[in-house]
Amino acid sequence: MSNVALAQTLQSPGTFPTTPGETAPGSASPYQPPFTVPDLDRERDHTRDGSEMVAPRDQTGMGVSGIDRSLAARVPAIDAPLDPDAYVCGPGDILELNFWGVQNFKLRVTVDLEGRAFVPKTGFLDLGGKTLSQARRIMRDSVARFYPRLSFDVTLAEPRTFLVQVVDDVKRPGSYPARALDRVASLIARAGGFGPNASRRRIEIRRRDGKELRADLLVYSLTGDVAQNPYLLDGDVVRVPFEELAATVDGAVNRPGRYELTGKRDLAELVELAGGLAPTATQRLPISLVRRSKEDRQDQTLLPFGADGSLPTATIQHEDSVRIPAFADLQRSVMIIGAIAGATAPNDATATRRLPFVQGDSVRTLLDRVGGVGPLADLTGAYVLRNGTSLPVNLYQLVMVRDLSADRPVELGDSLVVPFKRRSILVEGAVFKAGEYPYNPNFGIQQYLSLAGGRNRFAQGLSSVRVVTPNGETKKYASDLNVEPGSSVIVPERNFSRSEVVQIFLGAAGIVLSGVAVVISARK
Repeated sequence: MSNVALAQTLQSPGTFPTTPGETAPGSASPYQPPFTVPDLDRERDHTRDGSEMVAPRDQTGMGVSGIDRSLAARVPAIDAPLDPDAYVCGPGDILELNFWGVQNFKLRVTVDLEGRAFVPKTGFLDLGGKTLSQARRIMRDSVARFYPRLSFDVTLAEPRTFLVQVVDDVKRPGSYPARALDRVASLIARAGGFGPNASRRRIEIRRRDGKELRADLLVYSLTGDVAQNPYLLDGDVVRVPFEELAATVDGAVNRPGRYELTGKRDLAELVELAGGLAPTATQRLPISLVRRSKEDRQDQTLLPFGADGSLPTATIQHEDSVRIPAFADLQRSVMIIGAIAGATAPNDATATRRLPFVQGDSVRTLLDRVGGVGPLADLTGAYVLRNGTSLPVNLYQLVMVRDLSADRPVELGDSLVVPFKRRSILVEGAVFKAGEYPYNPNFGIQQYLSLAGGRNRFAQGLSSVRVVTPNGETKKYASDLNVEPGSSVIVPERNFSRSEVVQIFLGAAGIVLSGVAVVISARK
């Protein structure tokens, strides 16, 4: 049979010719066609194994359901044209072979689990791992020569579906189906979204061949740069790590909020992520940087702008809070920062209040205007920050005892800082590992001593251990004593008796005499 006759046979509602006793690939018996050619009166759907399901069309040219199922079910939603040089073919892809010229017809073939595609009259073609452009060249070289009077091309009719692992800080880690046209953000959404401490900027995509990619979904959401939201491939593992360094910025910026820093990790990067300085920003006031100190207190640092109006150079640490001043701050006002009423955490937005300054204001009147201090306030560590100088304020005497002599007047531009009290337990004295340990409401004195390695040989008896509460009250040891957050456990050292001192002295003298005897023997 000639090539033109073969093409005419394919165009007609007949079947691909076979010889007696020949079984076409994929057929159950001789003379069963490996494929049929679509015509104007039929609609065909193709399953994953390459077979076809034929449904009659109605008078409108649509399927029996009244909709064009080939468009509704086959065309995936995409955000950019498919790049044939980047798309990698794999098992499950459905390719469409289009012929036109003397006769017009099309065929659909499926890439099998071994990465091969069977084309009638041509055989199996190895397409797995090839880009779509490479697959086109292979099929053109192998198929087109059987139809010299017909033009021929290949297109991707339906992308494959595969499983991708999503792990670490997502709400529902596991395996999720994806197509080669799906991006990282869509798959994380299927996994329930990000966890509470998830990094949106350091997402890792580990490929089956060992290659690793990075995705920055924060930059993608802010700029729309799809390069920061790559496509997925078979065997990918998407890992969403935890945040390493995140800080909060508010005030005169275009996008106040909390951002993770991955670049230089400085003030300039934080302001850039926040959309830059707002038109309401002023350079006449310094930038406020609030940071947690080693003593679990909040320390505020004022950073003035440069002479040319540039941002000050400052390295940002985890959980820092930065406030950019606005021209409204030039008005008569004072600040209250820390554990005031309603504040639940040092970096909470409710932990900072700006109040209009009234002549004659004092610490007491400011606290009255914000509703007082919160239950987590460190009443003995409060201070007024004035021109970079800390002026201590005893809020315990002022608030608890109502001793008005502890009140202090405030001036325009002052900041009243009420630190959050320490939650950890400090173990000091004759223990092996003195230091701070996390507070546990179920622990007593002995458990905290165990965390510190226990009492050493210089420690006094267990009955001499004392607990100092955050309010300065000293309590004697008791097995059922409740250790409050921020308390200190003190293990005093014992005094040596006269006999112990004599024994230590004799031991030291013996060591010295032994050394002298060794030196004399060496000289002889």
